[in-house]
Amino acid sequence: AGAPMLSVSDATAREGDRGMTFTVTLSKASETYVTFSYRVQESTPVSARRNVDFHGPTHATGHFKPGETEQRFRFYIADDAHDEGPETFEFFLWLVGGAGIADAVGVGTIINDDPLPQAWLARFGRTAAEQALDGIAGRMAAPRTPGLSGTLAGATLGGGARSGGEADATVPAAAAEPDGGVSSPGRGTTLSATRFGPDGFGHRSAGDSRLRSHHGTRTMTGREVLLGSAFTLTGEPDHADGSFALWGRAAQTRFDGNEGTTTLDGEVTTALLGTDYARGDWLFGAALSQSEGKGGYRGPDAGSGSIESSLSAVLPYASLQASERLKLWGAAGIGAGTVTLTPGTSAAGGVPAAAMSADVDWRMGAVGAQGDLFGPSRIGGPALALVADALWARTTSERTREMLDSQSDVTRLRLGLEGRWNVTLDDGGELRPTLETGVRHDGGDAETGFGLEIGSALAWSHPRFGLSLDLEGRTLLAHEAGGFEDRGFAAALAWRPRPEGRGPSFRLRQDFGTRASGGLEALFSPEPPGGGSGLDLGRRWTAEAAWGLPSFGGRFTGGPHMGLDLTGTARDYSLGWRLAPARRDGPDLSLTVKATRHESDRAEPDHRIGLDLRARW
Repeated sequence: AGAPMLSVSDATAREGDRGMTFTVTLSKASETYVTFSYRVQESTPVSARRNVDFHGPTHATGHFKPGETEQRFRFYIADDAHDEGPETFEFFLWLVGGAGIADAVGVGTIINDDPLPQAWLARFGRTAAEQALDGIAGRMAAPRTPGLSGTLAGATLGGGARSGGEADATVPAAAAEPDGGVSSPGRGTTLSATRFGPDGFGHRSAGDSRLRSHHGTRTMTGREVLLGSAFTLTGEPDHADGSFALWGRAAQTRFDGNEGTTTLDGEVTTALLGTDYARGDWLFGAALSQSEGKGGYRGPDAGSGSIESSLSAVLPYASLQASERLKLWGAAGIGAGTVTLTPGTSAAGGVPAAAMSADVDWRMGAVGAQGDLFGPSRIGGPALALVADALWARTTSERTREMLDSQSDVTRLRLGLEGRWNVTLDDGGELRPTLETGVRHDGGDAETGFGLEIGSALAWSHPRFGLSLDLEGRTLLAHEAGGFEDRGFAAALAWRPRPEGRGPSFRLRQDFGTRASGGLEALFSPEPPGGGSGLDLGRRWTAEAAWGLPSFGGRFTGGPHMGLDLTGTARDYSLGWRLAPARRDGPDLSLTVKATRHESDRAEPDHRIGLDLRARW
């Protein structure tokens, strides 16, 4: 009775505080030494882990000198990047000498508010949705010509459009392409994507389809073959004048973003396989998608680590030609997958944490419209086209022992207008000015804000002299987030005095900045405004001279061609022979043979010989 009593207080700290302090007190000062021991033990319901979540001794001793009434014991709190929810551990007093015990247990609570996995899943889910939507939108806009068309590893199948650039059997031994775009300050994302063009096939946004390493070339991997492949198999019309089609696409997108002080990056690859049926004004279809994502995170406090995710989804879609000028469409998606986070180095050191996995659910919905508000008359005049769409995607992850459940939503609203005017000049020439503008709003748990882009083009041609001049440009006028830059310009001059390609011809083009052409396709790229709709190529010159000669009784035009391509520190010299039909109603068979020498300031010259044969029936 009357002896001093010993107690320990509870403690609370956020991971970002980097420390937690337990205070041990005596109810009153003692005239003699008071000794005690303490140990740290697990708690419930979710226990923090020593040397992973906090650092400090498992057990130790302490004492109060005569007259002292308070002792403090500090534990270091490890700051990671994943949200685990509240975690607790206990500071337990025992073996007390010279005093009684009033409260032997102090509960330490670590508050988590870290960005992972939500921040990464928001970008992964958005990217997978945009890749799927762009593939479906391209498919709905593609013509339904019976037969097989597409590409296989960059080589053309049937009579379809190519997937951007020429067939190339070499790719970089390491990632030779620099990151695209310009990051926004603070929270933002930049992307470099493989996109789907209006023909429904994938197009790389890298601008230059030649892929090389600094140490030579190597064989294409399976993923590279997939990204260079796309197909559409359309059947003949049935008795109801409807037709079935089977199609497949692939796309790859890279992103870099910031969530507070944590930097995120990733690469998402999506393969699509779909089928649809078109009859009259309606089209109905469904696609299966498989998305794989790989990336990482790093930060001054959270350390670094890697993230992998997968997603399998089914996506029904439909479109309606509501009128002669207006098409409406919609798409939805539901999927499931997993996310795995593997911590690497941490700012606190200690024992590395094991990989953590959780199940993922994904939902997506989108609607859109496109059409001509008004068009030119038979004698020419102005025309105005409209493109608009809205996208919503939600990605959720389950709660596990190591990670708290998360939910992220992203939205995207886009509106584009394209005005054009065909003018016939008195001297027989033609002038075609074009003006495009796009307004976009991104919202949700990734980057947010409004953006406005504008693009314009001026095309002049004079059939009598065989001359044409094209000027193109696009730029980001404003973005709410600030700090974005994205612009591209191009000028092209061509001389082709004979329409069938006989005789001499010459073309010269200069590009600088990012993508300069594409109209609303460029303004409606998957990237956030200013995120970089392609690689900044700097200044680039391309030139080609050719001479067409009658071949095979005049049914074909064949002849030599030579080209020069200058891009930064690289130079390409090419020489070849091209054979093509002289008339559209003749045989549809073409052949191109080309030898290329590539020189670079950073690598030894290399040489290629390419053969391209196309036939359509």
